[in-house]
Amino acid sequence: MRSLLAERPVNPWLWVAPTPGWLESVDLPGRGLRLYRQRAEYAGDVQCALPLPLPDESVNAIVLQHVTARDAEQLIAECARVLMPGGRLWLSTLNPFSPYRRQWRHHGLVVRSPQRLRHTLTQAGLSCEDLHYLGPMWRNRSPGRRDLAPLRAACLFTAEKRTLALPGPTPVAVPRWHGTVAT
Repeated sequence: MRSLLAERPVNPWLWVAPTPGWLESVDLPGRGLRLYRQRAEYAGDVQCALPLPLPDESVNAIVLQHVTARDAEQLIAECARVLMPGGRLWLSTLNPFSPYRRQWRHHGLVVRSPQRLRHTLTQAGLSCEDLHYLGPMWRNRSPGRRDLAPLRAACLFTAEKRTLALPGPTPVAVPRWHGTVAT
């Protein structure tokens, strides 16, 4: 994630992590705001609830790390509001189809399917550009078992906020003199 934010170091970023331990271990470039989930609110550089205390279109890059709370749809909509046009959002979450779900399924986490998260990103006005599956995978020794990536432990979405450009100026006809000019 650090390398993703390093691509956009000048503009402000927002990083929302599941616990404070995730934020303390990473030194991030540029300027930004670090938050983590604390019960029904967020803590970190500021303590707040939704809506986030940020102006519209004020952040260029957002990292949502392991979004497993019940208000994920509201958080994604709020991130779309504060994201600048052309800004990027990276969302990582647990994969509900992974065999690793046995490790976390009894912890009260709300894990959405990749299809539902893609739909949520689209509904918030973000264009989902890419989906990667992360984590360990079984060795692929058989040529018939090609792609087991959707069974990996986590998913990483890359989304961008795209807006329509305003129409350009209308060309104005310049009047021309069609008569003769006395000299």
